[in-house]
Amino acid sequence: MGSYICKCPRNHWRPPPSKLFKINFDGVVFSHDKKTGIGVVIRDYKGLVIVSCSKLVHQELCSADIEAIAAGWALSFALDVGVKRAILEGDSLTVIEGLMEEERLLVPPGLLIEDANQLSQCIDELLYSHTKRDRNTLAHSLARYALGILDFLVWMENVPPQFQDILQADLLGLSE
Repeated sequence: MGSYICKCPRNHWRPPPSKLFKINFDGVVFSHDKKTGIGVVIRDYKGLVIVSCSKLVHQELCSADIEAIAAGWALSFALDVGVKRAILEGDSLTVIEGLMEEERLLVPPGLLIEDANQLSQCIDELLYSHTKRDRNTLAHSLARYALGILDFLVWMENVPPQFQDILQADLLGLSE
């Protein structure tokens, strides 16, 4: 396991190297509703969506905890759809650094990160990447979308129609 450094001159999502998938994840807290949401999108080296999902968690968690849970959920989801070589990318530096640590974590979401680390052992090749929120917009939007669903929704080779503009902007960013 290792890290992946993307030298991105613009604020767009960047694809993984060929033969790898990129798993973007995010978690969102809905304090008013006492719930949280998870968004995951898995794309190939061309930027094409393999699968995406939104999941509602029926409890309010702190930001660090839902990000750690989202990382574990993203890995579990990737394994369920057969992804074995990937880059896991999120906008929580604490979670990404925690996943890259080999020793027991003392940060608050440490046990949740350890759960995600256990799942990472089932993936043949897994790299980690921290990104800024503006490069993780699609996963963030999917996490926010979770508030409007009952539990869990999956889109094969697509995203919800209202997020097509975000996907297209990411793909246009590839040609710049």
